[in-house]
Formats: sequence, C-alpha cells, structure tokens
Amino acid sequence: MTDDDTVLLMKRTFDATPEDVFDAWLTRDRWSVWIGPEGMDCEVTLLEPHVGGRYQIDMHLSDGSRIPVSGVFETIDRPHTLRFTWGWHGDPTKQSVITLNFSAAGEKTAFTLRQEGLGSIANCDDHERGWSSALKKLDRFLRGEL
Repeated sequence: MTDDDTVLLMKRTFDATPEDVFDAWLTRDRWSVWIGPEGMDCEVTLLEPHVGGRYQIDMHLSDGSRIPVSGVFETIDRPHTLRFTWGWHGDPTKQSVITLNFSAAGEKTAFTLRQEGLGSIANCDDHERGWSSALKKLDRFLRGEL
C-alpha cells in the first residue's frame, strides 16, 4: 500500500459559479441541505466559517445511531480554496484533511476534492462512496432541486 492508495481525489463540474459552490460549504443553511450521503439526515450543529474556526456535523443513520464529524478550517480563500480537517469527533485515530479547489470553467465550476490521511484503502473506498453520494446531492442543491 502506498500513500497514493489512501488519498481520495475526486473531480466534478458543477453548473454554478465558483462563489455559489464555495458558499454551499460555508453557509449553515446551505450545507445542512446537501451534506452527507443519500438517505442520511445530517445536521450542521456548529459552523465557525473563519480560519481556525470549527464545525460539527451530526450524521444520523437509519438505525438511529449518530456519527459526529468535526474539524477545523485551515484555509479559506473564497472562491478558490477551502481546506479543513475532517474526522470522527473525539477520535484522534479517525482524522484526515480535505482540500477543496474551485475554478471557473466557462459558466461552470471545476471542483476538486482531495482527502488525505485516510489510513487504509478500505477507509478511502468508504469515503469515496460517501462523498460521491453527497456531491450528487450538492449538484441537485445547486440546480435548485433540493
């Protein structure tokens, strides 16, 4: 296993401006609508959208259990780059870093998500499934369908 095996890299194009896509990550009422995989109810319980600020998302699973995810914003360069830690709240063994890049592509946004520190191929695969589903929801949100 190499480090590249445990780095998740995803690219998407959204039919929205980089500002709109960026703001969907840092505005509580917007983030709450689309964050999390399909079928999972997520609540943004804390959002401090500044460098050094924290966030927490409570992911409610269908079996009634809850996964609290939290992190700290490291870089906020609207509308180009957003970098933050991501992990299970209170579990230092399940921490990673996400870097999002947003760039204009005509009237659309070229978007890249890079998640480092996932530790295993299985964890990387799990996060890829989760983010794939969440980014589909983000796309629908940006098109006004959520």
